[in-house]
Amino acid sequence: MTTNVSFRILGAAASMFILGLYDEATAQSNVTAVASVGSTNIELTGAGILDIADPYIKPVTQYTAGLQYERNLSRHFALITGALYSSRGFAVKEEFDLNILGLDVPIGASLETRLNYLEAPLMVKYNFTEKGVTPFIKAGASAAYALNGKITPKVNALINWTLPSININLDNEIYNRFDLSAIAGAGVSIPTNEIGAFQFEVSYRHSLNNMIQDNIANLGIKSHGFAVGIGYTLTF
Repeated sequence: MTTNVSFRILGAAASMFILGLYDEATAQSNVTAVASVGSTNIELTGAGILDIADPYIKPVTQYTAGLQYERNLSRHFALITGALYSSRGFAVKEEFDLNILGLDVPIGASLETRLNYLEAPLMVKYNFTEKGVTPFIKAGASAAYALNGKITPKVNALINWTLPSININLDNEIYNRFDLSAIAGAGVSIPTNEIGAFQFEVSYRHSLNNMIQDNIANLGIKSHGFAVGIGYTLTF
């Protein structure tokens, strides 16, 4: 009899514990509209080209905007996914002086390569507090698919010219439409009312595969960069 009562007590306690975890994990979900801006650069791999090309490679501005969905896993941990539109790439620039009527006029020419992606992150987030102003950190990965890309020539002199952009043929085998990146970030959430909050964060992304892989030239290009972002979260 005592054994049966003990098992019932243990069973009830286990049931309450499981229900508590379930309630805790399902009590709250968030949707955040996010936007970020930063600098994206590349790293080159390949024999015989690094010393030649590296001085001419320059960063370009990267943009990201979209929606993130956050699901609580416990009081402090949450899982984040979503759908984002992002734009990143790199530039090749050269500068020289042109002598005009005895004056050295600085001339700059650049080719900006930019790919636009549809991106889906999967991250784990840790909130340091349960309510109020909440610092957080997060880390995970992001899978992206290149929708399109362009190469834009520019000439910078006394008058700056932006020449017509050239569409990139992403079906060319040297381009990789798919990008897998490791991402990490830190920030703070500041509530505005019971269901809304502003988020401010800094993040870093590093591609794990090449966006361009030219086997003939033995050249690989990976992108990486920092960004600062802002978002507004609704809790339901």
